[in-house]
Amino acid sequence: MTSIRKTIISAFGDPSNVSVITASISSPPPQHAQVRVLYSGFSGADINMRLGRYPMQKKAPLTPGYCFVGTVAAIGPQCSKFNPGDTVVCVSVYDAQSTLVNMPEKYLVSVPEGLDTQKACALVLDWNTAYGMVFHSANVSAGHKVFIHGCSGAVGYALLALCKLRGADVYGTCSERNFDAIRRLGATPFSYRDKAWIGEMQKLRGADAVFDALGYESWDESYSILSPNGILLGYGGNLKTLTGQPAGSVVWPTLKLLGRNLMLWSGKRTTFYYIERNHWTFEPDLKALFELVGEGKVEVLVKKVWALEDVRQAHLGFNSAKGIGSCLIKVGDDVS
Repeated sequence: MTSIRKTIISAFGDPSNVSVITASISSPPPQHAQVRVLYSGFSGADINMRLGRYPMQKKAPLTPGYCFVGTVAAIGPQCSKFNPGDTVVCVSVYDAQSTLVNMPEKYLVSVPEGLDTQKACALVLDWNTAYGMVFHSANVSAGHKVFIHGCSGAVGYALLALCKLRGADVYGTCSERNFDAIRRLGATPFSYRDKAWIGEMQKLRGADAVFDALGYESWDESYSILSPNGILLGYGGNLKTLTGQPAGSVVWPTLKLLGRNLMLWSGKRTTFYYIERNHWTFEPDLKALFELVGEGKVEVLVKKVWALEDVRQAHLGFNSAKGIGSCLIKVGDDVS
C-alpha cells in the first residue's frame, strides 16, 4: 500500500463538506495502470457532484475529478500499452483529485512529447467535448452562424475557437467583464441576463447551431433563436447551480428538448450531447486536437489553477474566477 493525498466529498451540500485527506492505494490490478496525477480538470461537474445534482452519480463519500493528466507510475498484470514514465490523459469520471489513481489501461491516451500538461488536461475533456459537437453533431462549416452560451468558459471557449477555425460567425453569452476579450477572439458577446441576444439573433434570421449547457428554460429560449434548419445542442443543466436556484430534475427538460424533434413539419433539430470515453470517436478526436495544437491552429487557454490542498477554495471561487478557458487542480509535481 502507498500513501496518497486525495479530495473527499464527505456529504452533499456546501463546500465545508470538501476536504483533502491522507489515504492509501494498492498496487494496480490486472489491466490497470497506476498514474501519478499532475493536473485534474475542475468544472461544473465538480460543483454539481458536491451538491449531489450530477446525473446518476455515486453516493457520498466520493473523490471527484472527471479527467486528469499524469505519468504512469506502475502497471498491473496484462498491461502492454504503457510503461512507467509515460505521460497520459484520461476521462476518469471520478477519482482524478488524488495523487495516485489506478485506472483501466484502455481509458488512458498517450500525450505527444512536448505538449504542455495543463493544455493536455484541458483537451481531454473540455476540448474533446466541444470537438464532438462542432465536427460531428452540428457539422459547423464556413458561413454558419453559431451561438454559444458561456463562451468564455471551458467548453464554451473551446467551442468558440473550433467554430472560428471552421469559418463560422460566432455569437454568445458571457460575463460582461469578458466582453472585450471575446471581441478580440472575433466573436460577438451578449449578456445572458438582459435577453437582448434573443431579439438580436432573431433579427439575423437565427443561428444554424446553438450550444447550451444551461438547460431548463434556457433551452426554450435557445430554440427560439434557431434558423429554420438549425440545431440546438444541449450538453448540461447548469442554470440552477449558476443562479443559486433550488435544484430541479433535468429529466423533464431533457425530454422536452428531445421531444421537439417530433414536430416533423419543422426543419429544426435538437439533441443532448455527452462525451463517452468508450465511443469510437473519443481517441481519434483527441488525437486530432493534439495535432491542431501542435500545428498552432488553436490556442488552449487555462483560466485558473488551484492547488489540491486549496480545492475547497476552488468550490468557493469557481463562478467568480476571472479570465477565459479551463480550470484545473494541480494535484502533484512531475518527478519524472
